Amino acid sequence: MNMPGEEYAYEYDNEFDLENPFTSPADEPIASLLDAEGHHSPSVSAAASAARRDAAGFISKVRYDGELAAHPRVAYLALNYVDRFLSKRQLPFEHKPWAPRLLAISCLSVAAKMQRAAAISVADIQRDEDFMFDAATIRRMERVVLGALEWRARSVTPLAFVGFFLSACFPPPRHPPLLDAVRARAVDILIRAQPEVKMAEYPASVVAASALLAAAAEVAGAHLPAFHAAVAACPFVNSEKLRECGEAMAAACGIGIGTAVTASADTPVTVLGHGHYRSASSESDRTVGSVADAKKRCMGPPSRWG
Repeated sequence: MNMPGEEYAYEYDNEFDLENPFTSPADEPIASLLDAEGHHSPSVSAAASAARRDAAGFISKVRYDGELAAHPRVAYLALNYVDRFLSKRQLPFEHKPWAPRLLAISCLSVAAKMQRAAAISVADIQRDEDFMFDAATIRRMERVVLGALEWRARSVTPLAFVGFFLSACFPPPRHPPLLDAVRARAVDILIRAQPEVKMAEYPASVVAASALLAAAAEVAGAHLPAFHAAVAACPFVNSEKLRECGEAMAAACGIGIGTAVTASADTPVTVLGHGHYRSASSESDRTVGSVADAKKRCMGPPSRWG
């Protein structure tokens, strides 16, 4: 069994893929994701919201600066660490105005190491600050953060669910360029929406589904009704949470979120913030399967759902 420091070093030696957080090929992707999701879901309290806002503001400020601009997933993972930390612990120096910045810098440092982004240094992150934390202070705070995370630095984030939803729920015929475009847009939406604290209120699977619906509405509108029906048929996706999350994401990003008016796959589609799409009936013969088919695509082996 690895001691915490040994596990930390081991994980640094193995680049962490946010879209595939598992290290064992024997893991069953969706079952493992759902099992891990509850352990990694942050829930930032109202009392911690000010510290979260300050830490998120610092990460956003440096996200488009220096070497970090080339590594948006480092910033994404860092803010996930902030959320997970604040959902479990108070800041050690709660009433110090610099404490959220120390938390943000430490989370950025851990995330850069997990992503093998060697070009990102603590000095680079702090280069425009009047006061800089020394390396020893940041290392101590890193260990405080990792202790709060129970040394589970391979976070299960919404990015981990993107591939599953695309492969299980996007209707055939599958067009790789189209799927790649939907995936890229969904990832962009997830990264843009994350600083909004309300996004931390929803399970990672629901956030991923909301982003993919938004991306599909923009990139693959003709497939949206079938995709929405397939997502809604997944037994682990709460439809009310999906609607709420979609609205919060739309407000955070200033985008439209595709939502079905009813559970039927052959009804019109409303896209928040967009003008209108054609009635689904005009495309349904080619793109829309039945809800029963959607359930088969999403549910997988019944034994896994109890």
